[in-house]
Amino acid sequence: MKTVFANENIEFYGVLPFSECRCRRADLIERKGARAEEIRSAVLFLIPYYVGDEKGNISLYARAGDYHFYADRLFGRILPLLRERFGGEFYGFADKSPIEETVAAAKAGLGVIGDNYMLINEKYGSFVFIGEILSTVEPEALGFSGEILPARACLHCGACKRACPAQSHGGECLSALTQTKGALTQEQEAYIREYGSAWGCDLCQTACPLTQRAIASGARTPIGFFAENRIPHLTGEMLDSMSKEEFRFRAFSWRGKQPLRRNLALLSQENEI
Repeated sequence: MKTVFANENIEFYGVLPFSECRCRRADLIERKGARAEEIRSAVLFLIPYYVGDEKGNISLYARAGDYHFYADRLFGRILPLLRERFGGEFYGFADKSPIEETVAAAKAGLGVIGDNYMLINEKYGSFVFIGEILSTVEPEALGFSGEILPARACLHCGACKRACPAQSHGGECLSALTQTKGALTQEQEAYIREYGSAWGCDLCQTACPLTQRAIASGARTPIGFFAENRIPHLTGEMLDSMSKEEFRFRAFSWRGKQPLRRNLALLSQENEI
Protein backbone atom coordinates (compact mmCIF):
# COMPACT_ATOMS: atom_id res chain seq x y z
CA MET A 1 0.00 0.00 0.00
CA LYS A 2 2.77 2.45 0.94
CA THR A 3 4.60 1.91 -2.34
CA VAL A 4 1.46 2.42 -4.40
CA PHE A 5 0.80 5.79 -2.77
CA ALA A 6 4.46 6.82 -2.74
CA ASN A 7 4.64 6.34 -6.50
CA GLU A 8 1.81 8.91 -6.74
CA ASN A 9 3.54 11.38 -4.36
CA ILE A 10 0.85 10.78 -1.75
CA GLU A 11 2.43 10.58 1.69
CA PHE A 12 -0.51 10.74 4.11
CA TYR A 13 -2.86 7.78 4.24
CA GLY A 14 -4.41 5.57 6.88
CA VAL A 15 -6.49 2.39 7.10
CA LEU A 16 -9.64 1.92 9.18
CA PRO A 17 -12.15 -0.88 9.58
CA PHE A 18 -15.24 0.17 7.69
CA SER A 19 -17.21 -0.35 10.89
CA GLU A 20 -15.38 2.69 12.31
CA CYS A 21 -16.73 4.91 9.52
CA ARG A 22 -20.14 6.51 9.54
CA CYS A 23 -21.78 5.44 6.28
CA ARG A 24 -24.15 8.20 5.17
CA ARG A 25 -24.73 7.24 1.54
CA ALA A 26 -24.80 3.49 1.00
CA ASP A 27 -26.36 4.18 -2.38
CA LEU A 28 -23.03 5.58 -3.61
CA ILE A 29 -21.44 2.21 -2.88
CA GLU A 30 -24.25 0.47 -4.69
CA ARG A 31 -23.62 2.60 -7.76
CA LYS A 32 -20.17 1.00 -7.92
CA GLY A 33 -21.80 -2.42 -8.12
CA ALA A 34 -21.16 -3.32 -4.47
CA ARG A 35 -23.06 -3.48 -1.20
CA ALA A 36 -22.14 -1.70 2.02
CA GLU A 37 -22.33 -5.01 3.90
CA GLU A 38 -19.46 -6.33 1.77
CA ILE A 39 -17.06 -3.50 2.63
CA ARG A 40 -14.47 -4.29 5.30
CA SER A 41 -11.90 -1.51 5.01
CA ALA A 42 -11.55 2.21 4.33
CA VAL A 43 -8.26 3.68 3.16
CA LEU A 44 -8.26 7.44 3.71
CA PHE A 45 -5.65 9.59 1.97
CA LEU A 46 -4.87 13.27 1.40
CA ILE A 47 -4.32 15.09 -1.89
CA PRO A 48 -2.45 18.36 -1.21
CA TYR A 49 -3.06 21.16 -3.70
CA TYR A 50 -1.28 24.30 -2.40
CA VAL A 51 1.48 25.57 -4.73
CA GLY A 52 2.38 28.89 -3.13
CA ASP A 53 1.18 32.41 -2.47
CA GLU A 54 -0.38 33.99 -5.52
CA LYS A 55 -2.96 36.76 -5.60
CA GLY A 56 -6.17 36.09 -7.46
CA ASN A 57 -9.95 36.13 -7.46
CA ILE A 58 -10.49 32.35 -7.60
CA SER A 59 -10.42 30.10 -4.54
CA LEU A 60 -7.11 28.25 -4.25
CA TYR A 61 -8.66 24.81 -4.70
CA ALA A 62 -10.12 25.80 -8.10
CA ARG A 63 -7.10 27.45 -9.72
CA ALA A 64 -5.75 24.28 -11.31
CA GLY A 65 -7.90 21.76 -13.13
CA ASP A 66 -10.86 20.15 -11.38
CA TYR A 67 -9.45 17.63 -8.91
CA HIS A 68 -12.21 15.18 -9.82
CA PHE A 69 -10.35 14.61 -13.10
CA TYR A 70 -7.15 14.00 -11.13
CA ALA A 71 -8.92 11.57 -8.79
CA ASP A 72 -10.51 9.63 -11.66
CA ARG A 73 -7.11 9.17 -13.30
CA LEU A 74 -5.50 8.29 -9.98
CA PHE A 75 -8.06 5.57 -9.27
CA GLY A 76 -7.65 4.32 -12.80
CA ARG A 77 -3.96 3.76 -12.09
CA ILE A 78 -3.94 2.43 -8.54
CA LEU A 79 -7.13 0.40 -8.10
CA PRO A 80 -6.02 -2.32 -10.57
CA LEU A 81 -2.68 -2.52 -8.72
CA LEU A 82 -4.43 -2.96 -5.38
CA ARG A 83 -6.76 -5.63 -6.75
CA GLU A 84 -3.81 -7.51 -8.18
CA ARG A 85 -1.77 -7.27 -4.98
CA PHE A 86 -4.41 -7.87 -2.32
CA GLY A 87 -7.27 -9.56 -4.15
CA GLY A 88 -10.80 -8.51 -3.35
CA GLU A 89 -12.46 -5.37 -4.65
CA PHE A 90 -11.47 -1.72 -4.29
CA TYR A 91 -13.70 1.31 -4.95
CA GLY A 92 -12.47 4.90 -5.11
CA PHE A 93 -14.33 8.01 -3.97
CA ALA A 94 -13.54 11.72 -3.94
CA ASP A 95 -15.90 14.52 -2.94
CA LYS A 96 -19.12 12.49 -3.24
CA SER A 97 -18.32 10.10 -0.45
CA PRO A 98 -20.49 7.42 1.13
CA ILE A 99 -18.81 8.05 4.50
CA GLU A 100 -18.28 11.04 6.79
CA GLU A 101 -14.79 11.47 5.43
CA THR A 102 -13.48 14.33 7.60
CA VAL A 103 -14.11 12.39 10.80
CA ALA A 104 -12.77 9.18 9.28
CA ALA A 105 -9.59 10.94 8.12
CA ALA A 106 -9.05 12.34 11.62
CA LYS A 107 -9.56 8.88 13.15
CA ALA A 108 -7.00 7.55 10.66
CA GLY A 109 -4.47 10.04 12.05
CA LEU A 110 -4.33 12.35 9.04
CA GLY A 111 -5.11 15.57 10.90
CA VAL A 112 -7.41 17.43 13.24
CA ILE A 113 -10.87 18.83 12.56
CA GLY A 114 -11.08 22.62 12.44
CA ASP A 115 -13.97 24.74 13.63
CA ASN A 116 -14.73 25.26 9.93
CA TYR A 117 -15.07 21.46 9.75
CA MET A 118 -12.08 21.14 7.45
CA LEU A 119 -9.35 18.61 8.10
CA ILE A 120 -6.09 20.31 9.07
CA ASN A 121 -3.00 18.25 8.31
CA GLU A 122 0.28 18.86 10.13
CA LYS A 123 2.26 19.38 6.90
CA TYR A 124 -0.22 20.86 4.42
CA GLY A 125 -2.71 22.57 6.71
CA SER A 126 -6.26 22.50 5.37
CA PHE A 127 -5.20 22.79 1.74
CA VAL A 128 -5.92 19.13 1.04
CA PHE A 129 -8.63 17.10 -0.62
CA ILE A 130 -9.69 13.89 1.10
CA GLY A 131 -10.00 10.71 -0.91
CA GLU A 132 -10.95 7.24 0.17
CA ILE A 133 -10.79 3.72 -1.14
CA LEU A 134 -13.29 1.23 0.21
CA SER A 135 -12.44 -2.45 -0.02
CA THR A 136 -13.79 -5.92 0.65
CA VAL A 137 -10.32 -6.86 1.93
CA GLU A 138 -9.87 -7.02 5.72
CA PRO A 139 -8.18 -3.91 7.16
CA GLU A 140 -5.29 -5.82 8.74
CA ALA A 141 -4.21 -7.05 5.32
CA LEU A 142 -4.04 -3.41 4.13
CA GLY A 143 -1.93 -2.23 7.03
CA PHE A 144 -4.39 -1.38 9.81
CA SER A 145 -2.42 -1.24 13.07
CA GLY A 146 -5.35 -2.11 15.31
CA GLU A 147 -5.38 1.35 16.88
CA ILE A 148 -8.36 3.69 16.48
CA LEU A 149 -7.47 7.31 17.18
CA PRO A 150 -10.01 9.78 18.54
CA ALA A 151 -11.20 12.35 16.02
CA ARG A 152 -9.33 15.28 17.53
CA ALA A 153 -10.35 18.89 17.12
CA CYS A 154 -8.20 21.95 16.48
CA LEU A 155 -7.07 24.63 18.96
CA HIS A 156 -10.44 26.44 18.94
CA CYS A 157 -8.53 29.72 18.77
CA GLY A 158 -11.36 31.42 16.86
CA ALA A 159 -9.16 32.78 14.07
CA CYS A 160 -11.23 31.16 11.32
CA LYS A 161 -14.47 32.53 12.72
CA ARG A 162 -13.06 36.03 13.05
CA ALA A 163 -11.84 35.94 9.44
CA CYS A 164 -15.08 34.53 8.01
CA PRO A 165 -17.09 37.17 6.09
CA ALA A 166 -20.31 35.44 7.08
CA GLN A 167 -19.76 36.42 10.70
CA SER A 168 -20.20 40.09 9.80
CA HIS A 169 -22.78 39.64 7.02
CA GLY A 170 -25.67 37.92 8.69
CA GLY A 171 -24.42 34.35 8.35
CA GLU A 172 -24.29 34.24 4.55
CA CYS A 173 -21.35 32.19 3.25
CA LEU A 174 -19.34 34.16 0.70
CA SER A 175 -18.23 31.02 -1.12
CA ALA A 176 -21.81 29.81 -1.48
CA LEU A 177 -22.96 33.25 -2.60
CA THR A 178 -20.41 33.41 -5.42
CA GLN A 179 -21.80 30.11 -6.70
CA THR A 180 -25.46 31.17 -6.53
CA LYS A 181 -27.30 31.47 -9.82
CA GLY A 182 -29.55 34.36 -10.74
CA ALA A 183 -29.80 37.98 -9.68
CA LEU A 184 -28.46 39.19 -6.34
CA THR A 185 -29.67 41.87 -4.00
CA GLN A 186 -27.73 45.13 -3.77
CA GLU A 187 -26.38 44.02 -0.41
CA GLN A 188 -25.15 40.73 -1.87
CA GLU A 189 -23.52 42.52 -4.79
CA ALA A 190 -21.73 44.86 -2.40
CA TYR A 191 -20.65 41.82 -0.37
CA ILE A 192 -18.94 40.25 -3.40
CA ARG A 193 -17.30 43.53 -4.41
CA GLU A 194 -15.99 44.06 -0.88
CA TYR A 195 -14.12 40.76 -0.80
CA GLY A 196 -13.14 40.62 -4.49
CA SER A 197 -14.05 37.00 -5.11
CA ALA A 198 -15.23 35.70 -8.45
CA TRP A 199 -15.46 32.15 -7.07
CA GLY A 200 -15.14 30.73 -3.58
CA CYS A 201 -13.41 31.93 -0.43
CA ASP A 202 -10.24 30.90 1.43
CA LEU A 203 -10.32 33.35 4.34
CA CYS A 204 -11.10 30.86 7.11
CA GLN A 205 -8.26 28.66 5.89
CA THR A 206 -5.62 31.33 5.45
CA ALA A 207 -6.40 32.74 8.91
CA CYS A 208 -5.84 29.39 10.67
CA PRO A 209 -2.53 29.40 12.62
CA LEU A 210 -2.06 25.69 11.98
CA THR A 211 -2.37 26.20 8.23
CA GLN A 212 -0.20 29.32 8.41
CA ARG A 213 2.47 27.30 10.20
CA ALA A 214 2.31 24.57 7.57
CA ILE A 215 2.64 27.03 4.69
CA ALA A 216 5.46 28.93 6.44
CA SER A 217 7.30 25.62 6.75
CA GLY A 218 7.38 25.44 2.96
CA ALA A 219 4.74 22.81 2.34
CA ARG A 220 3.90 22.68 -1.36
CA THR A 221 2.09 19.95 -3.23
CA PRO A 222 4.41 17.44 -4.92
CA ILE A 223 1.61 16.52 -7.35
CA GLY A 224 2.21 18.09 -10.74
CA PHE A 225 -1.46 18.25 -11.71
CA PHE A 226 -2.06 21.14 -9.32
CA ALA A 227 0.88 23.20 -10.56
CA GLU A 228 -0.25 23.06 -14.19
CA ASN A 229 -2.88 24.99 -16.17
CA ARG A 230 -3.51 27.39 -13.31
CA ILE A 231 -5.84 30.39 -13.42
CA PRO A 232 -5.31 32.46 -10.25
CA HIS A 233 -7.08 35.52 -11.63
CA LEU A 234 -10.02 35.01 -13.98
CA THR A 235 -11.23 37.74 -16.34
CA GLY A 236 -14.34 38.00 -18.47
CA GLU A 237 -12.23 37.76 -21.60
CA MET A 238 -10.61 34.55 -20.41
CA LEU A 239 -13.99 33.08 -19.51
CA ASP A 240 -15.59 33.91 -22.86
CA SER A 241 -12.65 32.52 -24.81
CA MET A 242 -12.81 29.09 -23.15
CA SER A 243 -14.10 26.20 -25.22
CA LYS A 244 -16.63 23.84 -23.66
CA GLU A 245 -13.86 21.33 -23.04
CA GLU A 246 -11.58 23.90 -21.39
CA PHE A 247 -14.38 25.21 -19.20
CA ARG A 248 -15.51 21.74 -18.18
CA PHE A 249 -11.95 21.01 -17.00
CA ARG A 250 -12.30 23.71 -14.32
CA ALA A 251 -13.65 23.20 -10.80
CA PHE A 252 -15.65 26.43 -11.17
CA SER A 253 -17.57 25.09 -14.18
CA TRP A 254 -20.25 23.08 -12.38
CA ARG A 255 -22.61 26.05 -12.01
CA GLY A 256 -22.14 27.25 -15.57
CA LYS A 257 -20.72 30.56 -16.75
CA GLN A 258 -23.55 32.84 -15.65
CA PRO A 259 -22.57 33.22 -11.95
CA LEU A 260 -18.96 33.85 -12.96
CA ARG A 261 -19.92 36.47 -15.54
CA ARG A 262 -22.09 38.21 -12.95
CA ASN A 263 -19.37 38.18 -10.31
CA LEU A 264 -16.68 39.38 -12.72
CA ALA A 265 -18.94 42.22 -13.83
CA LEU A 266 -19.41 43.25 -10.20
CA LEU A 267 -15.67 43.18 -9.58
CA SER A 268 -15.10 45.21 -12.72
CA GLN A 269 -17.51 47.85 -11.38
CA GLU A 270 -15.54 47.96 -8.16
CA ASN A 271 -12.31 48.62 -10.07
CA GLU A 272 -13.96 51.49 -11.92
CA ILE A 273 -15.02 53.25 -8.72
